[in-house]
Amino acid sequence: MKRRFLLFAVLCLALGLATQAGASTTSPSPTVRSEEHWCQRGEKRIYGVLYRPETAQGRLPLVIVSHGFGGNNQWGKPYAEVLTKRGYLVYCFDFCGGGNRSRSDGKTTEMSIFTERDDLKAVLHNLCQLPEVDTTRITLMGESQGGIVTAITAAEVEPLVHDIVLFYPAFCIPDDSRRRFPNPQDMPEEGEIWGVKLGRCYGEGLYDYDVYKVIGTFRKPVLIVHGDSDRIVPVSYSDRAAQKYHDVEYHVLHGVDHGYQGLAQWLATEFVVEFLARQGK
Repeated sequence: MKRRFLLFAVLCLALGLATQAGASTTSPSPTVRSEEHWCQRGEKRIYGVLYRPETAQGRLPLVIVSHGFGGNNQWGKPYAEVLTKRGYLVYCFDFCGGGNRSRSDGKTTEMSIFTERDDLKAVLHNLCQLPEVDTTRITLMGESQGGIVTAITAAEVEPLVHDIVLFYPAFCIPDDSRRRFPNPQDMPEEGEIWGVKLGRCYGEGLYDYDVYKVIGTFRKPVLIVHGDSDRIVPVSYSDRAAQKYHDVEYHVLHGVDHGYQGLAQWLATEFVVEFLARQGK
């Protein structure tokens, strides 16, 4: 279902809720503890931060957060802090070669959505071994390039995943690659996008890749949040994805561009909290 929201109206609602919250007495939120946690994919080490409730006991649901192109684990921190206070374990990590500030092994010239898919699989299998993880309640969550990586990974490891969350997923990447180099033979050995050096491997394998055919096999719950003013990933790509998924909740944020801050981030976070709570029931 697609739902459109006017941000001015939502701002009024947010201010009203904040006023009510300030006037009431609530129980304190659990303290959030974070710790470095490394995973392994072959010879490459993957750096991440595991957030957990300080006083939590027993097995907890897990959310694995995948950052976008050129980013790192810090993108997921605001979401991790909110979800952890609600009883989730949250793992935010750096893709190998995923950006200039990545602490994981690997070069950006060795990275593609397929190497990042393999990174995410390795992280998932590693974290499933932790005794505090409820392996029946694992959520994959990603933004932009991390969104398309989350989607194609979930389709390949569906039995291990409970549900997925996609923020402005970059399903446009195969089309962008084909537009940039209509003839695969013209693709250079190295190039650069937004200050990130890329290798030929970034575009290889995309010419005949039908991402919608891949993600359409995933039959578990999906949350998509996308701004209709996105100038990097047009919202039409998520419109199409919402038609392919079997169980989807789809929110379009009116007037919102790529990446969320302020009110848009607050609203996206609320969507995630409510979506995961419903899945938990």
